[in-house]
Amino acid sequence: MIDFKTVFNHRLVRWLLYLILLFLFVVLVDKVIMPWYVRLGEEVELIDVVELPYAEAEQKLTQSGFQVIVTDSVYDAHYPAGTVVEQMPLPFTTVKEGRHVYLKVSIGEKPIIMPNLFYKSPRDAELILKSYGLKTGAKLYEYSDISLAGVVISQSYPAGQEIKQAVPIDLTISLGPFPKQPTIPYLVKKSLDAAKKQLHLLGVKKIKLEYEERDDILPETILKQSLDPGILIDENTEIELLVSKLKTSGEN
Repeated sequence: MIDFKTVFNHRLVRWLLYLILLFLFVVLVDKVIMPWYVRLGEEVELIDVVELPYAEAEQKLTQSGFQVIVTDSVYDAHYPAGTVVEQMPLPFTTVKEGRHVYLKVSIGEKPIIMPNLFYKSPRDAELILKSYGLKTGAKLYEYSDISLAGVVISQSYPAGQEIKQAVPIDLTISLGPFPKQPTIPYLVKKSLDAAKKQLHLLGVKKIKLEYEERDDILPETILKQSLDPGILIDENTEIELLVSKLKTSGEN
């Protein structure tokens, strides 16, 4: 009968057993443990979700094995509200599966608070609108018994209201108190549009225009008027206005 205790105690046999166990351990690590560990931290290329709606971006990242975290919501005029505007890590970088992907999401264009333009000069009103990133729309003119001539007495959006950047702001400008007896106003240096509107308000329907090429003054500016300021206006009043225009192309 074989005495296993005696055999096992033999030094050579013990070393053989140790070598077999070591070999089995190496095989186990190489074939089972390491493949599992490598797959657990496998590196993949991160997809690009910038410009996608957040719900779609989250779904795609989750399906790709990533965890999504929204770090910030930001105003952005270039992206609609709810759109991903930035991701970290950057798109197409090589990352481990299962890692966090951090997103910034747009909440749309930042609203502008309408400034108060009342009793500002038209020029000052335009500068204020420009500083807010707004554009001047139409200019209207009205007589006002409570306002000096040449100041803004109405604006198309009330002060304090939230408005979008692309919206033009219309202004109404005072012509001062309506005269008891309508007379011809001083129109030189006014814009043609303003001069015509004022004349129409005063009852002047017959307006004749002549043009002169000028490169030292804005086009559509009144240079001369045929009737002197102060002349009484009646239903037959006719006035001729000399208006500036740009030089014809090709002329010196």
